[in-house]
Amino acid sequence: MLDLDEHKLDQLCKLAKLKIEDNEKEQFISRLNGVFEWIEQLSKIDVSNVDINDLSKEDTTYEREDVAIMHNTREEILSNTCNKDHNMFCVPKVVE
Repeated sequence: MLDLDEHKLDQLCKLAKLKIEDNEKEQFISRLNGVFEWIEQLSKIDVSNVDINDLSKEDTTYEREDVAIMHNTREEILSNTCNKDHNMFCVPKVVE
């Protein structure tokens, strides 16, 4: 198992171009070591009898009709803002 320490974390941060504050390092080390333990548990699962190409016939894709449904009215949507004019949202000018 990969046991992450502060030196290895510093190397990873350098490679990933990440900046982690000194007071956050212990928390990151603890969380990443937890992820590594979880990955180790997953690697112990026996999958030798699992056929990766088996597409179960029980799996079905349920299709629905493609119908547009309007759930809210224009008035309900515009009631969420105070910046509106002529039944439209008013936004700041983006292009000069």
